[in-house]
Amino acid sequence: MRRIRQYIQLLLIILLASCQSTHQYPAAADALDAAREFIDASIRGDFEKANAYLLQDEKNKQLLKEEEEKYRAKTNAQQKQLSESSLQNISIEEVSAKETIVKFKNSMDKVSRKVKVISVNNRWLVDFKYSFNPNL
Repeated sequence: MRRIRQYIQLLLIILLASCQSTHQYPAAADALDAAREFIDASIRGDFEKANAYLLQDEKNKQLLKEEEEKYRAKTNAQQKQLSESSLQNISIEEVSAKETIVKFKNSMDKVSRKVKVISVNNRWLVDFKYSFNPNL
């Protein structure tokens, strides 16, 4: 009886651990890879994945959370339309060996957007707060 109880407890622990695990996303190979993964995840509503390519500071986390809330407020039809949109008018500006700016529009709303990708400790990450700077 004691062994059965221990076996059940072990199964419950394994089950709980597997439910709480998060995905491991591959590191971006370069700035364009990071931008593509972040943008693609964002327009498809996969904010866990977008977060994996985000420079982790409080402002960036807050902005990504706000974008997720805007996305969730859309109707299912709008979310589907956004997820099926394509990127257009893509331009890439290499500011330095560690900074790249990617400008683009999506085919759904044709609004100009930009993301800045930086290399931190040999990892390419999106500095999302740059996207909201009106002076750039």
